[in-house]
Amino acid sequence: MRSLRIALDIDGVLADTMRTWLKLCNDRFDMNLTYDQIDRWNFWRDRGIDEKDVEALFDDAWEDWKTLPPTENNLSRKVELLHEFGNVDIVTARNSMTITNVTNWLDNQKIRRNRIVVIGPDQTKGHLDYDVFIDDSPLNLLDIAGRGKFALCYDQPWNRDISQRENLLRVRGLSDACARIRSLLNSRDE
Repeated sequence: MRSLRIALDIDGVLADTMRTWLKLCNDRFDMNLTYDQIDRWNFWRDRGIDEKDVEALFDDAWEDWKTLPPTENNLSRKVELLHEFGNVDIVTARNSMTITNVTNWLDNQKIRRNRIVVIGPDQTKGHLDYDVFIDDSPLNLLDIAGRGKFALCYDQPWNRDISQRENLLRVRGLSDACARIRSLLNSRDE
């Protein structure tokens, strides 16, 4: 089996930062938003929230990294299964000031990775040299698939309008992602 390069997102794929973000947003802006109301990527525009405030809330969520829950149970074991396919890098557009907290969270969760790769806020991940991307951002997923690369859409309320195609598949968790990658490799070996 050929060794793959896998790009694994953190916010919304490994760390369930959106739930902390929602609490901070509801407190700060006196709102009552729920997780399921975040049904599209830029939902905050309809709510009159400025993009700088959106990012500041994510930075604040990462300040309290010890309380951020993982998206799934047994997360470190599931990420370890991804390593059986090759190198796994955490690839994020996270503000560089929060990377120490991200690293601490990953270490605390016992999530092994080869590297942490930070892209700029105005970049998408599709230009990076990976074989498989696991992400929840519709912007990244569509860009990745549009470049002919293999993208796994980590199911979240804000990406449910993405249509699947041969190189863009929805996954319901990291175990499902492993099964999809295994299937991809098997089809290439035939």
